[in-house]
Amino acid sequence: MDNSFQTSFIPKKPIISSGYNAPKNKTLSISMVVSVFILIVVCGAMGGLFVYKDYLQKNKAELSANLLKIKDSFNKDTIALLEMYDKKSSVATQVLDGHMVLSPLFEAINEFTLSSIQYTKFEYSIINNIISVKMSGIAKDYKSIALQADVFSSNKDNTFKDLVFSNLTKDKTNFVTFDLEFNTDVKLLSYKDNIITNINSNPVSDSTSDTENVIDTLPETNQTQ
Repeated sequence: MDNSFQTSFIPKKPIISSGYNAPKNKTLSISMVVSVFILIVVCGAMGGLFVYKDYLQKNKAELSANLLKIKDSFNKDTIALLEMYDKKSSVATQVLDGHMVLSPLFEAINEFTLSSIQYTKFEYSIINNIISVKMSGIAKDYKSIALQADVFSSNKDNTFKDLVFSNLTKDKTNFVTFDLEFNTDVKLLSYKDNIITNINSNPVSDSTSDTENVIDTLPETNQTQ
């Protein structure tokens, strides 16, 4: 009879791991995959930006070189002449825009003034694109001044705005002296606008018809041999 017994504590069968740690390992694997994917995307984006930046720099250099070639192809004297012309044209435009002509205002005053009214003084000033006119005159009587105010006020072209008659005084000859103030539209006195208006109202006629008209007006002559 064998009385010996086994004193070894090493198990004969392999140790089987419990299933408790499996979900943890699975979670770590998914996180690692996501991290690797994000890293790949970031690296790809950085690489794309680097390539695009390099493309823009090369494109900029090519455009600059082309501009220099185009600039060198122009005649320097021609460029200087064009620059001088541009400066003169800008100055001429500014002068033309700021130039005023009084003839349209005088024509309007003459057209709308009654025969019983006479003017003895005329002044004007331009402030903030508003033309302020001050005048003095003589009227036959007070009724003439009232009628004149109605005529000026009835004008629809805004020629006589903010009309004011003042200092009405009867002199020794029984005529009435007065002062007159009004504002008018700055466009009325614009030299540029008046030129455009005159051109539009007086178009250039056909040269052939003009020649025919001149010929028709010539006196007839009898040819004698």
